[in-house]
Amino acid sequence: MMTGKSFRYEQIAEKIEETIKVLQLKAGDKIPSVRQIVKDQKVSMNTAFQAFSLLEAKGIIVSRPRSGYIINSMGTLKVPETKSGPMLPANVEITAMAAAMMKNAKENGIINFSILAPVNEFLPITSLNKAVRASLTEAGNDNFQYPLVDGHPKLLKQISRLSLDWRNPISSNKILVTNGGMEAINLCLDAITSPGDIIAIESPTYHGILQSLERRGLQALEINVDPQIGLSLDELEVALKENKVTACVFMPRCHNPTGCSMPEENKIRLVELLGKRNIPLIEDDCLGELCFDGANGFPAKAYDQYDNVLYCSSFSKTLAPGFRIGWVSSGKHHQTIEKLKFGSNISTNGIFQDAIARYLESGFYTKHIRKMRIELQGQMIKYIGAIITYFPEGTKLAVPKGGLSIWIELPAGLDSFNYQKTALSNGIGICPGHIFSSLNYYHNYIRLNCCPLWNSRIENAIKILAKHIKNY
Repeated sequence: MMTGKSFRYEQIAEKIEETIKVLQLKAGDKIPSVRQIVKDQKVSMNTAFQAFSLLEAKGIIVSRPRSGYIINSMGTLKVPETKSGPMLPANVEITAMAAAMMKNAKENGIINFSILAPVNEFLPITSLNKAVRASLTEAGNDNFQYPLVDGHPKLLKQISRLSLDWRNPISSNKILVTNGGMEAINLCLDAITSPGDIIAIESPTYHGILQSLERRGLQALEINVDPQIGLSLDELEVALKENKVTACVFMPRCHNPTGCSMPEENKIRLVELLGKRNIPLIEDDCLGELCFDGANGFPAKAYDQYDNVLYCSSFSKTLAPGFRIGWVSSGKHHQTIEKLKFGSNISTNGIFQDAIARYLESGFYTKHIRKMRIELQGQMIKYIGAIITYFPEGTKLAVPKGGLSIWIELPAGLDSFNYQKTALSNGIGICPGHIFSSLNYYHNYIRLNCCPLWNSRIENAIKILAKHIKNY
């Protein structure tokens, strides 16, 4: 249950932190047990466990067999720093670096922490196989013909149903199915920008967005992201006054690479800030469903009363990366984007559209997402625990609110691009921080994908990464 601006388990975690400070507990001291917290705070066992898991992920406490929870010797995590000062528009030159990184990781990374995709164990493969077989064998279906440019009618209906609890739901006739989330974003950029235009983006941001700007000759204006609460709206407001910004590309939920999500009041302010200025917002929500404990709130599009948000999402992070099924709801730009889609590749794979529509019709999607969030959070806790244990002093990270990755600031002086080469020589793929900025920032940052299932092999890979950081 969510109370006010935070979930109950978050409030319990804060009270435990206060207790630690008041009692001046030191490393190694025991804290009240889970059962004691349940009794004292009058909460469920599940809520208490969530609070303890959060504190464990933050590095404040650790579990000891037959001893309960004790204060961690590492203390609280230090959060990665944000860049200070105003930023200027910049040309983007990132594609070659990003492409080389992805190719090297794919070919040489036996343990691949670089590609942001869920492993098969998190996906409903059996149910999707059944849906695909039905799509292929049902008599009289049209799945072997060209689909409509907008998309399969059944899928459009199901996507629309996903927004029913939004303040401003999406109509099925305002949705266009795309080849993954990136095609949705690219179509939006093609519809509303011209070469030389200034596009406001987050700093750091997903390198695929930077590549899209580079291919179109667009300038990037980076706006700082706080690793805990997301985009700096004050900085954005100043940037809009000082620059002629054509459009913005932001990730309000489950930001990539930091994993943060904007509070609801900030999303509403963002929509109003841009709507009143008639500056389109391209919202990348491809990871939005993966906020832990359902604490994702709504996308910015849900609050859009200006018909100004071009909403892009995908099933690649939640159901099947290989199907490449995304979509865009672009409001007043729908017809323009429809023409661009038809002129580009006519339509999106009809069989995979039909299969996902059948899966959504089954009613299993909500249960699957709930289960996936819990499993991903469990993974995240184990990865963060290992980073705290093995990485050297000076390492900083913020506990992600969701998504598939962790954004890590390494000790100053380390060059993550060269460090990536060292990791690859040991069969480990990582993402260097350089590729998440057009301004050559984040030299000593890396992004780790936490999807590979935790086991001794993964833990050993973390140890190897830590060893080479210490030796750098």
